Amino acid sequence: MLVLVIELIIVAWLGYTLPADSKIPVHWNIHSEIDGWASRNTAILPFWLFNLGLFLLMMFSRRISPVYKQNRERYDAVIPGMTLILIVFFALIHIYMLVLGHYPELESKVQFIFILMGAMFICLGNIMPKIPRNYIAGYKLSWTLYSDEIWRRTHRLGGFCFVIFGAMLMLKGLFNIRTGWANAIMLIGLLGLAIIPIIYAFVLFKLSKNDE
Repeated sequence: MLVLVIELIIVAWLGYTLPADSKIPVHWNIHSEIDGWASRNTAILPFWLFNLGLFLLMMFSRRISPVYKQNRERYDAVIPGMTLILIVFFALIHIYMLVLGHYPELESKVQFIFILMGAMFICLGNIMPKIPRNYIAGYKLSWTLYSDEIWRRTHRLGGFCFVIFGAMLMLKGLFNIRTGWANAIMLIGLLGLAIIPIIYAFVLFKLSKNDE
């Protein structure tokens, strides 16, 4: 919760020291170009409320998860850490948006947005193999929810994919790579992140059913 308070203070200060008619970047397309803008007030409160909502959802997820009691110890050990990762990085991204309102030239030198997103993916990738079976976070499919073994193996592979994709994002941002081929590789990496673990889970599920 302290992270959210600090975020609100910083973005409020950054936002209200800008002119009232300022436009704040809030979206980047596949070509690394800013293609979405928001007014000063919209860039401050709604994005913070999103982060607050995410925090509340993750913190109270145990009350709405039907499998919480089966994995109580792992759930209580992993979900708070995962929540902190998400909240911190979304707060940093939010702050960066407001910083760009003051210093738009930063985006032409280093793509900090991709560095932040990449670091978030790497951190999530390292924690994913530890996530217990649940209905809130992870690859929530009928195949992965079928057993703890399929869930564990799928998220171990998914975590590896997250780390690889995160490293790709960080390299793209750090070296300010904006070429078409780099964007194509990013898109392939994102599709792989989503599809490969799902296919793997399906194969494990079929093998498990055949062994019964």
